Amino acid sequence: MRARAAMAVLALALPAGAGDLRTLDPTARAAFDAELRAAILANSDVIAKALAAPQPVQSEMRQYIQDDLTLLERLAPELLAGHAVALFTAQDCDTCNTAVKELTEITKRYGLTFIQHELHTPQAARWAAALGLDAAPFYVLPEMVLNGHMPPVVLEKYLTPNHINLHHQPAD
Repeated sequence: MRARAAMAVLALALPAGAGDLRTLDPTARAAFDAELRAAILANSDVIAKALAAPQPVQSEMRQYIQDDLTLLERLAPELLAGHAVALFTAQDCDTCNTAVKELTEITKRYGLTFIQHELHTPQAARWAAALGLDAAPFYVLPEMVLNGHMPPVVLEKYLTPNHINLHHQPAD
């Protein structure tokens, strides 16, 4: 109720016909500023409450992230099969061929391994559907999915020993 009252005060504080504050003369602008300041001070608790209210978009995004991490945790043992990364590719896909070549070089450089899944196979198609992806290439790491062909510098960032969860490496 007080929020509506504050809005009414603000609406009334604006001189009639002054839809654009930039067009106010200095006296009218000073009067408006004084009324606005008074309305804010009189309703500071309402403003503070509005700013402190839960942010549904942030909460929803956090839930999506947690759901994705839970899904990855569930799929990882079979999908990654102990490798640092899984690369999903498709037949007749030039960027997929490039991704395989680049990922091979990077994983060799860092002493890691990857597993390749072809989307035309039933199991790979089921995993891709579970992840909500249908276009290759994409990469699955223990705690994230990288959708689309990634430049080597991006892959290196996520595959360096400081970033990758190394307990997913296959046993010798």
